[in-house]
This record gives sequence, structure tokens and C-alpha cells, in this order.
Amino acid sequence: MAIVSLWILLGCMYLILPCCKNAIEGQHFSQSGCKLSYRIADCSHFQLTSVPKDLPNDIEELVLVFNNIKRITRPSLSLYPDLKSLSLQFNGLELIESDTFQGTKGLESLSLQDNSISTDYIQASEAFRFIPSLKKLDLSRNGLNMNMVTALLRNLKSLEYLSLDNNMIMRLEDSVFAGLHELKQLSLQRNYIYEIETGTFDHLVKLKTLNLAFNSLPCIVDFSLTQLQTLNLSFNQLEWFQSMENDVEFQLELLDISHNMLLFFPLLPRLHHIHKLLLSENRMRFYADLFDAISSTVDFLIIENNSTNISSINLWEEEKITSNISTIQYLDMSHNHFTYLPDGFIEKMTSLIELKLDWNCLETFSISHLENASSLAELDLSYNKISELKINNHSQSFLGLRYFNVSRNDLQMLPRHIFSGMNGLRTLDLSHNRLKLCCSQVGAVGVHGNDCVDIRHLTALKNLYLSGCGMVLDAQCNFYGTTLTHLDLSDNHIQSLSSLQDTSRTLLFLSLRNSLPSNLSDVFSTYQNLRYLDLSENNLTNFPRSLTGLTLKFLDLRKNNLTFLPLYDRYENLLKTLNVVYLSKNPFDCCELSWLDVLRKSGSINIPDLLHVTCNFSHHFMSAQDLPLDVLHSCQWKTGGTLLYLLLTLPICVTFLVALLLVILTFKDLFLQALKRCCRRSTGY
Repeated sequence: MAIVSLWILLGCMYLILPCCKNAIEGQHFSQSGCKLSYRIADCSHFQLTSVPKDLPNDIEELVLVFNNIKRITRPSLSLYPDLKSLSLQFNGLELIESDTFQGTKGLESLSLQDNSISTDYIQASEAFRFIPSLKKLDLSRNGLNMNMVTALLRNLKSLEYLSLDNNMIMRLEDSVFAGLHELKQLSLQRNYIYEIETGTFDHLVKLKTLNLAFNSLPCIVDFSLTQLQTLNLSFNQLEWFQSMENDVEFQLELLDISHNMLLFFPLLPRLHHIHKLLLSENRMRFYADLFDAISSTVDFLIIENNSTNISSINLWEEEKITSNISTIQYLDMSHNHFTYLPDGFIEKMTSLIELKLDWNCLETFSISHLENASSLAELDLSYNKISELKINNHSQSFLGLRYFNVSRNDLQMLPRHIFSGMNGLRTLDLSHNRLKLCCSQVGAVGVHGNDCVDIRHLTALKNLYLSGCGMVLDAQCNFYGTTLTHLDLSDNHIQSLSSLQDTSRTLLFLSLRNSLPSNLSDVFSTYQNLRYLDLSENNLTNFPRSLTGLTLKFLDLRKNNLTFLPLYDRYENLLKTLNVVYLSKNPFDCCELSWLDVLRKSGSINIPDLLHVTCNFSHHFMSAQDLPLDVLHSCQWKTGGTLLYLLLTLPICVTFLVALLLVILTFKDLFLQALKRCCRRSTGY
């Protein structure tokens, strides 16, 4: 009886627990299936054709995303007078009747993204008259043009956030946003805007964020939005950006003009608060080295409102950057055409923390540019044509640098002690330059006098990338005094792993791709903290057995000459920790794939290139994952061992013995007579 009572109690608990959970979370469901929680009704993805009528009357937020509601009427919303937020994205909505919102005048947020409001925008405009407290409106992807937008916004005086992304707007007139004095954020990205009339944004006195990305604007002249804090002009066709030349203070903090066609560094306001300036993917460069002072003036012809103006700019004087740029903390000028930086350009950026100059045409770079940029922490000069990196022996500008990337250049040498003052340097990338490391050991390959770069005793250095430098490493002192955790030595010439012994205690990541001799005799047993190891493209013929005791998580063995992996019980520790292993492009033996089964059955080991792992059988390469049955049978005979050979030879031996016995029995009389004749001898009397 007690057991029966216990089972009944457990059953009741099983039924009650979900109800308790929903009660705790404040969740339950309406008859139409909508999820209800704390005055919020979520009716998404129900293929509804109208607004549900069975919801609580006091709901404040109604989500109707991804349904088939084609029209909204007053009766459909009048049941919910407390509604503050309504989401109707992705419904194909075509009609909003003029009196729809008469019963929901407290609506503050309305999302109509991805509908067809343009079908009858006049009635929608009339409907908006009844929601005077609306603060947030999303009209993205509705096929709207400028005239439609003007009509829709006519009665929305309280708007603070407006999104008009992905519409058909081609130009903006000065009346389109008239009356939106409370607007703080405006997004117009992914339209076809090629012209903005003067004064279009003058009514938006509280506007802080303006997004005009992915349009067709050709230039910005006399930029005057002093109250703006964030301006996104990326992915346009801008060739020129010029702000008003006055002493008015601009509140601008972030300016994005990336992915345009800028020919010159933008002419920024004299007074501003810009801390992030994005200028990547343009055509900018400085031109003073190509012209003299007489030919430095350029005239810009500006045609506006049937009037013509000529603006003369002395470009080379502008290279001195008369505006205040001391506030800039992040400057991205990557993917441009800079061949040099004018004197005083970087020195004025006294707050600069990160500078990106990668993917340009720089041939030299002088550290003297950074003497006053004491706060600089990250510098990226990769993918240039730098053949010389100049340094002032008295410069202290690099002391705060934490990240320095000069990879993919034409450097043949660096000042030997260029990094000696970089006490905080954590990441250094010298990849794909023809450089040599210094070493004080007598007779070591790393010794090259002043023709080498010294990275020893950089105690803060954690990440070092030296791939593709063509280095020959066999000395043990190149990394002395460092505590590296990430080391990339791929595409070099490492004669012996003993040259890396100074890093063995701290390394977590080690890449030796295309760097080792084919027969690796060195051991990895001292690299007890190693978690990532890349041994690909080394023509290794034997799996390094010294990996047995390591706790690797990632192992790359691609493009070697391995025929077999000895992964048995002795590798139990390695198999427990290994998460990812790459194996493709090795000539594995199809009849020696038991190790592959061990890896696949482990459960925790992922082989991303398993479909590309092949094996060799009679000089034919085939997928190691799905071997044909005839190959499997052949391998079974081939790998059967002594017992299999015994089973094969025993029937033959038995047959031979039986045949021999039959012959003897058949011809025994003849054999006996012949034997007697052979053995008969004469006897003396």
C-alpha cells in the first residue's frame, strides 16, 4: 500500500511541476497558442491571418512576427487599450485602416519591418495620427520612397527612434523630417540616396546617431550637424568629406567613412570629440611629395539649388591637419594607397591607442612619428612594402606598445635592439620577412652581429609569429628570457627542437608546419603545457612517440608521409584530452587502420577532414572511411598472422602426406624387392 501511495505522489508531482514552473516564470498560453508572460503576448510563427481576440485585455506588448496578417483594423486592437509595443514584422501587411489605433493611443513602439505599407501609405499615415506618444518606429523593407515617408511621418512629432532601412529612397528633401524635434536615432542605410538637400537634418536638434551606410552619396560638404555623436557613412561613393570651417564645437565621437572612394584625408571639424575614426577601404593618400607649393591648390566646383560655387582648398597645407585630432583613440586607415605619412600627422594624436595602417603602400616607416603618441598600444603595419623601419635611439614612444604587427613586408633586417624598450609588448608578428634572430652563443647560427633582431629577455612577450621568415634555428638561446605561450615557426628550417627548449615550459600553442626534417628524432616530452600542435607539411614518416604523455587538444598531421598511427593503450592520456585532429593527405596503409577506429570510437575526438582521409592499397588510394568489401577481405587475409599461414599450409601438407602414403602402399612389393637387391651381399664359407 505504501508503494502505491508513493507512485501516486510521484505522478502528481510530475504533473504539477510544469504548472509550477510556468507559474514561477509567469508564463501560460492562450487558446490560440500565444505565450503569455507578464503582460506580454508572443504570437510569433502561428500563420495567423488576424490579431487574436482571446488575449488578456491588460497586455502591454504584442508580438505578431512571421504571420500572414494582411490588414489591421480598429476592432482588432481595441481589445487591448494598454498596448505600448506592437511588432508586426514579416507579415506582408498591406493595409492599416485610418482608425486602427484609436483605441491604443498609448502605443510607444511600432515595428512594421518587412511588409508592404507602400500599397496604401495614405491610410497608414492617417492611422498614425492617433498614436501621438509613439517613440519608436521601424518601417524597414516596405518599398517606400521619399514622398511616402514624408506623408507617414507628418503626424509623428514624438518619435525618438526611426528606421527606414532597405527602402526605395533616392533623395532627401529638407521637409521630409520636419517636425521630428525629439528624434535621437535615424537609420537610412541600404537605400539609394544620392542627394541630401541643405537643411534636411536642421530640424533634428536632438539627433545623436545617423546611419547613412550603403547608399550612393558622392560627397559631404559643409557638414554642420554639431549635435551628432555617431555618423555612419560607410559603403557610399564619397570622394570628399569636409566639415564647416568655424570654431563651433561638434559633439561627434564616432565617424565611419570606410568603404568609400575618398581621395584625401577628411577635413574634420576644428573642435570635436572624435575618438573613433574609420577610414579603411578608400583611395586615400597624401600628395605633397608629388607637387610643389604652387600647384597645391585645388578648386572644387559645387552645384546646388541651381547655383554654382567654387571652393578653393590648399591640400598640402591641410596635410598639417589644422583641426584638433588629439581626441582620436582608434584610427583605421587600412586598405588605402598611403605611401608616406606627413610630418606631424601622428604626433598630434596624443590620445591614440590603436593605429591600423595595414594594406597600404608604405615603403618606410619612422618611429619618430610616434614620439608623442605615448598612449599607443596597438600598431598594425602589415601588408605594406616596408623595407626599412627607422628608429630614434632616444625615442621612448614604444614603451606602451602591447601589439605590433609588421608581417608581410620587405624587411631584410631591423634595428637590433628595436624591441628592447618595449617592456609591455605581448604580441609581435614578424611573419613573412627575411629576418634573423640574435643569439650570444658562440658559433650558433643565430649569431649575425648587427644583422639580426634581438627578442631575448622580453618577459611580457606571449605571442610571437615568425612564419615564412626563412630562419635556420639550431641554437638554444634565441628565445632566452621569454615566457612565450604562442609560437608560430611555420615555413622555416628547424634543425633541432632543442633550439626551442627555452619555451618548452610555457608554450600552449606551437606551429611547426613545413619546418621540420623528415625524420624527427627530438622529443616533445618537456612540452607539458602544450595544447595546440601543428606538424603538418613536414614529410614525417613516423608518428612522434614522445607525444604519448602530452595533454594536447589540437593536433594537425596533414600532408606528411605517415602510413600508420600507433594509437593504443599507451596513448591513453593523449586520447583523453585530444579534441580535434587533422589527418588528410597521408599515405596510410588501408590494412593498418585500427588506429582510425580508436579515434572514431573515442566519442570526444573530432576529425574535421575525415572525408578526405585516404589510404593506400596496392598503389591505389581510396577513402579510409568507406573501404570496399573486397579490400577488407584482402586485408583480413593479409593481416591474419602466423595462425592464418598455418591454416593455409596445413591442408597442403596433409594432402601431400596422404598421396605419399598411397604411392608407398601401391608399390610396396616392388620397393621391397628393390630394397633386398640393394642390400644383398655375398657370404664367405
